[in-house]
Amino acid sequence: MRRTLAAALALLPLAALALVAASCGGSKGTTSSAGSGGGATTSSGTGASTTASTGTGQCTAGEQRCADECVDLNSDPKNCGVCGTVCGAGAACCSAVCVTTSSCAFSVTSASPASGWQNGGDYVTLTGSGFVKGMKVRIGDGRAAVRVTDATTALIKTPPGPVGMADITIESGASTAVLKAAFAYRSAGLLTPWQQKPMAVKRGEGPGPAVMQDGRVLITGGTTLPDSTAMALNTAIIYTRSTDTISDVMGTMSTPRWHNSAVTLLDGRVLVVGGACTVSETTGAITGCNGDATAADLFDPKAGTFTPSKSKLNMQRAYTRSVLLPDGRVLISSANDPSVEVYDPDGDTFTLVTNTATTTPHIFGYMVLLEDGRALFGGGDNGDTEAETFDPDTNAIAEVGPMQQGRAMLTAHTLPDGRAIIIGGASQSAGAITDPLASMEAFDPTTNTFTMLPYMLSIGRCWHASALVRDGTVLVMGGYTVHGACTSYVASVDQVDPVKGMVTSFAMLPNANTEWSAVTLLDGSVLGVGGGNCGGASLPDIDFLPGAPTPP
Repeated sequence: MRRTLAAALALLPLAALALVAASCGGSKGTTSSAGSGGGATTSSGTGASTTASTGTGQCTAGEQRCADECVDLNSDPKNCGVCGTVCGAGAACCSAVCVTTSSCAFSVTSASPASGWQNGGDYVTLTGSGFVKGMKVRIGDGRAAVRVTDATTALIKTPPGPVGMADITIESGASTAVLKAAFAYRSAGLLTPWQQKPMAVKRGEGPGPAVMQDGRVLITGGTTLPDSTAMALNTAIIYTRSTDTISDVMGTMSTPRWHNSAVTLLDGRVLVVGGACTVSETTGAITGCNGDATAADLFDPKAGTFTPSKSKLNMQRAYTRSVLLPDGRVLISSANDPSVEVYDPDGDTFTLVTNTATTTPHIFGYMVLLEDGRALFGGGDNGDTEAETFDPDTNAIAEVGPMQQGRAMLTAHTLPDGRAIIIGGASQSAGAITDPLASMEAFDPTTNTFTMLPYMLSIGRCWHASALVRDGTVLVMGGYTVHGACTSYVASVDQVDPVKGMVTSFAMLPNANTEWSAVTLLDGSVLGVGGGNCGGASLPDIDFLPGAPTPP
């Protein structure tokens, strides 16, 4: 809203006009020019060249005087936020911020915090207008998981992204709004040596860890004796970074679990799925379970307790792999069936999705969320090179690839540059340690193809753990390394730098380890838990690597 200075002066007594004229003659101000792409531009000037100056004058409430006009800095595209800030072509001034949008009725105006780590996983609150359920959010080129709280507020979980400033884009139907250079991806390192955090109860065989929104880590299931589902656990513990303590969760889950999944939902709860089952190493069929492998549990971090989900999975699920989808649902696969299930936290229900791309289950395969919001899953025993994607917008599964090498017992991560890296594994395994692989592949989501990387791990690894960390590298830890040898698990760690295209040796683990899990905490620390060799003993400790102090 504007009123000219002449109109304002008409309201003044004649005696005041001389004072106004004198004050205008020597004022300092700002000259502005429109930028491109919805940004804002300003430039300084003095004396007679001044075209904008600030002052209250006789402007009405909610307005401020810029040069010879009374304007609303919350909505004036030529004076957005401050006098002289001009929104670029196609942009509007929404709540004192330049936003590329056709109308401020659909806009994103702020992000808090406005920075995060390049490995992703940070929780950010967006504010704006016109937010609706089903709205899509992108940070740069990466699609974020989003939960709309109300028409002006949404919580997102950031995807990985390259270091630097990134636009925030929101989409709903045909409407799009962009807040330029609104989020900064940052980088930081780690502090060595590794530390050990003693656990009161051993948890081997891939217990399911989940980093919760408050920064604590929930660790579910596992077994006190490798290869024994009879010794699988229905209990959980919590590691609290701020106090560096481990505590037991009150109560139990509804069933024992090992090689299970735990996924933090956008409402703060944690979904836990996967039973303590053995599977055929050639067909994936379940051969026995301790407990109910269709049962799912929800952990409430505020109450500190588990409750069973309202509905169960549509079939038994063992050796599960799960990811949080951009719309807040959870995708679940398992070693015993090629189908997947989608959990909807709003309805507390599971929906079965038939895999029309293959009839082969991905026995000890992988799953990773891609930059574009699809989930990539594949690989498995018997030299399986097949891979598929799940599109959350269509609920459809599509064949991609194939991989260049059959792999099982492997790990995968989406990198800040948008590729997915597929790491190690066993080449022709049928449950055994068969030819651990040092090779790695990259999946390009723009072409849906896999390429063998020209660099390799220092040694072949399967049933290892890995973590994407804040400096954009991947730590690949432990694992079996020798064909057919249960005693070949190691304490060595490789640091994979996908940008430089190289692998270097990293600080050794406190103990050799295998068949375990790792996560990166919100402060950049790395936590590894579980482990133990086939036919041996579970390892009783958490391996912990602190994040380095945040750079200025």
